[in-house]
Amino acid sequence: MGVMVNELQQELNRIARYWSKMMDKEYGGYYGYVDYNLNLDKKSPKGGILNSRILWFSSSLYCLNKDKDALTMAQQAYEFLKTKLWDNEYKGIYWLVDYDGSLLDTRKHSYCQAFAIYGLTQYYRATGSKEALNLAIEIYNLIEKYCKDQNGYTEEFTREWKTKENEMLSENGVMTEKTMNTHLHILEAYTVLYDVWKDEGLKKQLNYLLEIVYEKIYDNSKHYLKVFFDKKWNSLLDMQSYGHDIEATWLIDRAAEVLGDKELIRNTFEYTQKIAQNIYDKAYSPKGMINETVNDKTDKKRVWWVQAEAVIGFYNAYQKTGDTKFKDASESMWNYIKNYLIDKREGSEWYWLLDENSKPVAGKPIVEPWKCPYHNGRMCMEMIERIGKYV
Repeated sequence: MGVMVNELQQELNRIARYWSKMMDKEYGGYYGYVDYNLNLDKKSPKGGILNSRILWFSSSLYCLNKDKDALTMAQQAYEFLKTKLWDNEYKGIYWLVDYDGSLLDTRKHSYCQAFAIYGLTQYYRATGSKEALNLAIEIYNLIEKYCKDQNGYTEEFTREWKTKENEMLSENGVMTEKTMNTHLHILEAYTVLYDVWKDEGLKKQLNYLLEIVYEKIYDNSKHYLKVFFDKKWNSLLDMQSYGHDIEATWLIDRAAEVLGDKELIRNTFEYTQKIAQNIYDKAYSPKGMINETVNDKTDKKRVWWVQAEAVIGFYNAYQKTGDTKFKDASESMWNYIKNYLIDKREGSEWYWLLDENSKPVAGKPIVEPWKCPYHNGRMCMEMIERIGKYV
């Protein structure tokens, strides 16, 4: 797989070059919108999620190769997060600010706070900044204070941390009180934080999140993760999100590994492997991963992040089982991305969406508040490290 590693490194460098040009040197942070025709909107809003994810990506890139340009990118994201996205009065990270950093959408969301922890912790790894680590810990304490209830984590809040309807992570006609997505990414953030800060309270919450995933979110008979729930964990929609499922397999395994409990690692992999097999059977083909099934209606379009997560998830399954079909699936997913999803136009990155015939869907932007180098950049870095350790 040496050829694949070289290709991934080249693509990682290309992604980094693209995003280095997205730095807003006048107002700070990163530009928030590029349309399908590659028109940059310098006055588009700037999201807490996008800038936190760029902070994570650039910090991780610096940890990987000590690239000074990556460190410059990370510092740009960090300064914007702590000066414009951080609420000095009520604490926490805003959902959205305007292009100049002025307040725009001041709601707080557990999902957004989690990604701030993720980015800040990685920035601490890259730079040793105690300020960044302390801010990550402060946000962890905010999640535990305001977002945790007797039965998991609630989702959306006003600026003042009053609970409100979960508009930002509800879809498909349901207004959900708890989501798989938010719990998965709080788990992800707490995993990274615990890896550098061995706090007993955090360890307890990380174990608690793994229990929630297995006992409330995982369907033990059909081997997939349910998506939307009411406050008592009743499922609100018959839905399978194939990208989240394959992403969850390796994030859940990583959490167990960081906790270091051998029995937990064994038990966790026993069911994440079943999820990976289910995705392999239902959603994967060499022509890309399909998106989701809702009430028996399947969306066969190819979404950028789903393809990226499949590369990691299948390779993780191969590493754990030695079954070469998963290795082959991971390689074929990379080949699909390389041939269809990477936008070869000068000054572009990856397409947002392809139709079921692998043709780009016009109108979907290249950059927007959810689309950044988190999934594709992480895929490159994860695979470079995994293949390097395994071969």
